[in-house]
Amino acid sequence: MNNKLLWFAGVLLTISFLFPEGVKFPNTPAPAPAPAPAPVPVIETDPELLKILSAADTADKKRISGVYRALAEVLTRDDGKLVTTTERWRTLHANTLTLAIDTPGKYPGLDVAIERVFLTTVGTDDVLPNSGATQMKLIKACEIIAASAEK
Repeated sequence: MNNKLLWFAGVLLTISFLFPEGVKFPNTPAPAPAPAPAPVPVIETDPELLKILSAADTADKKRISGVYRALAEVLTRDDGKLVTTTERWRTLHANTLTLAIDTPGKYPGLDVAIERVFLTTVGTDDVLPNSGATQMKLIKACEIIAASAEK
């Protein structure tokens, strides 16, 4: 028994000297490289909103961000079924703000700046059908407002 074990150890020692990096088999796939981390999306902010909200307290900023993140989620889930035009969007937006904001007028000019973000992003104040492109513009405007409140 000891003799077999000695021979086995000798063979292993010889193989380790002949192949110090290990034995390579021909069909062994090379390890896949680690995937690159996903790029962090850059969400733009609005300079006027940043200026108006610079003096806002953290709770107010979180509330504004939460309202517009929620509106973006609602638009995404709706997929143009209930909010069929920009006019219906205006109604949803106004009703949401009426229920969600406790102290309207606390930050002078905020309402005008928010409306300007929507106007700039959508490109018109006219009533439009809520096509995929229009819906994406409304969602983008909500994201810009939310990101501005989070800074």
